[in-house]
Amino acid sequence: MRKIKTILVGQSGGPTAAINASLAGVIRTAYSHNLHILGMRNGIQGFLEGRVVDLTQALNLTSSPHTAKQNLRLLRNTPSSWLGSCRFKLPEPGENPSFYQRVTSRINELGIDTILYIGGNDSMDTTDKLSRYFANTDIDVPVVGIPKTIDNDLEGTDHTPGFGSAARFVATVTAELTCDGGVYDTKNVTFIEAMGREAGWLTAAGALAGDICGTAPDFVLLPEVPLDEEVLLARIKARLAEKNNVMVVVSEGVHRADGSFLFDTGSVATDTFGHFAAQSGTAAYLSRLTKTRLDVKSRSIELNTLQRCASHMASKVDLDEAEALGAAGIEAVLRGETGIMVGIRRLADTPYTTEICTVPVADVANKVKLVPAEMISSDGFNVTEAALRYLRPLAAGAEEPIIVDGLPRFLGALDERHTLRA
Repeated sequence: MRKIKTILVGQSGGPTAAINASLAGVIRTAYSHNLHILGMRNGIQGFLEGRVVDLTQALNLTSSPHTAKQNLRLLRNTPSSWLGSCRFKLPEPGENPSFYQRVTSRINELGIDTILYIGGNDSMDTTDKLSRYFANTDIDVPVVGIPKTIDNDLEGTDHTPGFGSAARFVATVTAELTCDGGVYDTKNVTFIEAMGREAGWLTAAGALAGDICGTAPDFVLLPEVPLDEEVLLARIKARLAEKNNVMVVVSEGVHRADGSFLFDTGSVATDTFGHFAAQSGTAAYLSRLTKTRLDVKSRSIELNTLQRCASHMASKVDLDEAEALGAAGIEAVLRGETGIMVGIRRLADTPYTTEICTVPVADVANKVKLVPAEMISSDGFNVTEAALRYLRPLAAGAEEPIIVDGLPRFLGALDERHTLRA
């Protein structure tokens, strides 16, 4: 194993209900190897601004085995990014020497031997750029990416931590709204909006409602399939002739054949990576259209950030895999690997079997994994049994919450007293 004394770990991009499980896996494994563990506050941006925390002290790991175990379990079950996050795009190596000199200076100042970065597509871009810069300048600092995103759109891994828990939430809420929507003997249409800019994985998870309440959504609209509103209205009208309660799960990123979105793009800002920062309004638009054109009751439900922070719906499979990938990241850097992302390879659906793998992070960064055609119905208005087989094991198993006085407990916010400032 490579001689490493100090590791630096960061979290970036949108938070999830499982991202802290990966952090717990990193910390638990690093501590077992007697490594000094530092954390970026607010990702690479906070690191460059001089905000780093000593995680051994912050989690009180040295006080007693019981306290260390308790705090790491609390961390695993706490939603959102405990270290804080950012959306910060690094320049290409070679284009801005002074920028990377700042990075190198901070690394040398803190005695950092390796970096692990937990995040999605944009975070893997950061991982790739750092590892390429270090390789090109003969700086011996391995960099490894640990995947996370509720969008499940990362290449190089069968699925991403955070997705299973979000999928479990979307499926359960869709089933609950299906039950709620059918109580009156009147015609109504409900649109449920799930996250997903370009890939419809999370929206597809709404179809699992059929497993929960016996009634699957009537339509599942993915961004992989351009939408014709007139065809959709005709399909909804036909379905209303057969039943009272029509359920539609729709991705925020659904667009028309000409590429235009259904929401008002003029009111949505973009982040540093050029993505819409708060892409929403698709369900509201379709609900208004349906109400006006079909003269029926219609409502829109925007799940919004609840999808990524609903830890009460966390999938145990998801949290277990997230923590295992965090541990695998440490083992990878100890082997001297760099410029890679740890991922999951599925071996079987039933019984669900996987193994941890590694892939070059350059093959992952800035790429989007879409829902494949075999998982989308031929008419483009729903998903297939292949999608359900893929989704079921990822949303399986409830994580037993930590309960105190009848209420769940999370790890308290990171104390600023543990932050090491430049």
